[in-house]
Amino acid sequence: MTLKFYSIWGWMPVLSVSVRRLPGRLVGACLGPLIVLDRSHDDDWPTIVHELEHCKQFWKRGAIVHFALYYLSHRYRLSSELDAYCAELRACTPAERGPRLDDSARALAVGYGLSLDAASCRRLLLASLTSDQPLAGLPAAKPLA
Repeated sequence: MTLKFYSIWGWMPVLSVSVRRLPGRLVGACLGPLIVLDRSHDDDWPTIVHELEHCKQFWKRGAIVHFALYYLSHRYRLSSELDAYCAELRACTPAERGPRLDDSARALAVGYGLSLDAASCRRLLLASLTSDQPLAGLPAAKPLA
């Protein structure tokens, strides 16, 4: 296990814990003020940026509100993941951005229970990279039953 510190907003510390293996296809996870990374990605700056974006979301909304919205609202979860994946893509070098975009779209399509295909996720990511309001044109999503 490896421990590292990062910061968000230039002053808020975030502890990163690198473990031998995360379950399933996970390579990183945000647990509020803590990020956990699979050892294979503990030096992957775009993945770290993705998880740090989730830490910002946690602090902006507060733990209870963020986690409740994330797990009960498809729309909020999609918005949160689009923000995190866009931060990740912006942290990539130009050469790795294209392949990473395709990987991100596939991960978003299969990993979050959003009922979207990879092509739709790719379009949403591209729109989000160029807009401050990526979900403005989407209909309201129904909460999970």
